Amino acid sequence: MNKRPSKKHLMSALTPWLFLLPSIIIIATFLILPIIEAFRWSLLDYKLISNTSEFVGLANFKEIFADDMFWKALLNTILFVIIVLPMNIFLPMILAALVNQKLRTVGLFRVLYYLPVVTPIVVGAIMWKMLYSQNGAISNFLVSIGVLDQGMNFLTNSTTALIAVAFITAWKGLGYYMVMYLANLQSIPNQMYEAASIDGANTFQQFTKITMPMLVPSITLVSVLTIVNGLKVFEEIALTTNGGPAGATTTLVMYIYNKFMNLDVSIASAAGIVLLALAIFGSLIQMRLTRQREDDLRA
Repeated sequence: MNKRPSKKHLMSALTPWLFLLPSIIIIATFLILPIIEAFRWSLLDYKLISNTSEFVGLANFKEIFADDMFWKALLNTILFVIIVLPMNIFLPMILAALVNQKLRTVGLFRVLYYLPVVTPIVVGAIMWKMLYSQNGAISNFLVSIGVLDQGMNFLTNSTTALIAVAFITAWKGLGYYMVMYLANLQSIPNQMYEAASIDGANTFQQFTKITMPMLVPSITLVSVLTIVNGLKVFEEIALTTNGGPAGATTTLVMYIYNKFMNLDVSIASAAGIVLLALAIFGSLIQMRLTRQREDDLRA
């Protein structure tokens, strides 16, 4: 005869879920439900003004896949991630290694490197627009060393605009990712470096055989965050180029934003679902590659 579970046993089983309940409610309200609603809208021809809708199935997806601007925005988004990813992986890693040294002024450098993270993006965008302008400091410096014959505005040039915005994104996240690497570096026991030094390993060998394998978890996290944030980049572009010149910096989020502003909410929702799928796919690929790299380093 089966005994009924005691009240004490039932409470102990429910306690973890009670602690998780606030997080579950927040995730369901602000993540899961909007995704479900966006998917529903992507299957409708929704008229926002008249508040009417008609089921059209995959017609919205067919429309965006036939739109040349969508493919241009998709290409710009992928290129943006490709440009930002190595900068976000290696530059913060180098800075973390530098500020991990036992120097008297290292605390000041840590604050300075983290300053872009707490700087409002509006302020940062204005500053970079001034630096990138035709008479800005960057243009004048390149002219002075002979790289450019005359000044140019990097944000209004279709060749350099996307790269220029990518540098803003990398600058903004530099200190944030540096802290991740720094925490990982400080968890590596000094005895490992001392043993390697006794065995005759130089600084480069210690970095490749000890530091890099130990930093793989941070590299994985930084890579996934960079891919996700790169795919949904918006503020830097909206505040500097607004998708121009001639669509050179129009990313998928800018494409979705423009559709929403034109009240094409169903088309925007379909493009949003494509963006979500792309973010999930890119993150899974990066995690798989990093895990394979981690296995190779441990072998």
